[in-house]
Amino acid sequence: MLSSVSDGSPMANARRSRAAAVAILAAVTLTGCIILPPPLAPAPLPTQPAPQPQPTQSAEPTETLDPSDRVQPDEPVSETDPTADDVGEYYAGEAPITSDGYSPDAATDVVLQPTRGTPLLQAPAGLPDSAAGDEYLPDVAPSLTGDLIHSTVGRLEMTDDEGGEYTCSGTVVNSGTQNVVITAAHCVFSDDTRSEMARITFTPAYDDGDAPFGVWEAEDWWYPEQYITANDRWLDGVDDNGWMGFDFGYLRLAPNDQGQEIEDVVGGQGVSFMAETNGIVLAGYPADPAPFDGEVQRLCSDSTVTYGVGGDPNLGVDCTMGGGASGSGWVSNVDPATGAGLIVAVYSNGGTDDAYGPPLGITAYDGLLAIEG
Repeated sequence: MLSSVSDGSPMANARRSRAAAVAILAAVTLTGCIILPPPLAPAPLPTQPAPQPQPTQSAEPTETLDPSDRVQPDEPVSETDPTADDVGEYYAGEAPITSDGYSPDAATDVVLQPTRGTPLLQAPAGLPDSAAGDEYLPDVAPSLTGDLIHSTVGRLEMTDDEGGEYTCSGTVVNSGTQNVVITAAHCVFSDDTRSEMARITFTPAYDDGDAPFGVWEAEDWWYPEQYITANDRWLDGVDDNGWMGFDFGYLRLAPNDQGQEIEDVVGGQGVSFMAETNGIVLAGYPADPAPFDGEVQRLCSDSTVTYGVGGDPNLGVDCTMGGGASGSGWVSNVDPATGAGLIVAVYSNGGTDDAYGPPLGITAYDGLLAIEG
């Protein structure tokens, strides 16, 4: 009954696909693969259904977008590093405006420290390089005093207003309200319905059905207008990859039944809005390709970070994690002893062996202030 997730439209970038895991209500478990609707009347399920792409797009652009209409961040992008501090390489050492003329989010001089531990400023990723998506700390129980990546990364379960179900990943960040999760914009705004999700829950340190810190309900979410503008064009068949630079968003979670905010229970990871990276560690819940099933926390780690591959405003790393990993925080300057670091991007899209994410800047920071209220 499971069908594969196809790559995105050729008019975008054929080797990339959105990395949200998709499902519908049926007597099956959530996975990163798209599940076809059940028959209206009882009937044997097909064993080899045709692949169903996500999202559905035109094969060719219907018009050429005027470069002057491309989306821009909340403040202009500086060609040179405008920040006083140094927590890595500015846009991975590449020009911020890409070879195709797309703009990323603009760096701003703001760094939020993690709630425990101290980021370790270093060029390597902090953990051994691996693109395999190995299970993260499989024999360690997550705790408020333990590894910060382990406790703050969780699985999102989303339902759209037509009943479609999806999974993504997210990370609790250190915020003024102590209740914010960072993720991808396409995890809170559905391409299928072109509307916000109707319901989102977050389960930190989810592990094969277990919720060691409980299941948390999102009471509000935020995504950039730049993402919606460019994404609508992309879905309509206009050649506008500008959405890739703004595919980030936030959730604000309601307190649990004990009145606790989520940071009180799991901690909060640090965030840098300076568009500077050293190596990257990303952890999440990929549900494809096989054998990934979205049931355990997995990670990739890469000391070599690219930017602007294919002319798109994304950072890039080697990683095989696919659907369900969307929204995973890309943590730079990781201290392997504590898991503390600085989120500099989120997983937006990927290919077979690589992953891409938009660097965080002033637009992302403005969004954090907005979701804090």
